[in-house]
Amino acid sequence: MEVLWIILAAIAVIVIIAVLTGGKSRWQPIKSEGPSRTERIDRLQAYLKANGVKSKTGAGAANTLQLKVRKKDVDRAKALVTAYEKEI
Repeated sequence: MEVLWIILAAIAVIVIIAVLTGGKSRWQPIKSEGPSRTERIDRLQAYLKANGVKSKTGAGAANTLQLKVRKKDVDRAKALVTAYEKEI
């Protein structure tokens, strides 16, 4: 009977950890570029940082570099990206 309780407790802990980590990312990709244009992502990241938007870069599919921002800043970041692209 004790073994059953230990197994149930272990399963409960695993379920709690799975629910908390849940795979819900706080970061949303807004732009991706190929390997020959990574400097463009770096400049855009600096522009977003200068305007108060937290961002990070990460690897995407097929050797692309993705620029990601927090989900709460997606709309503001997209507006800043369009403003940045008009300046170029």
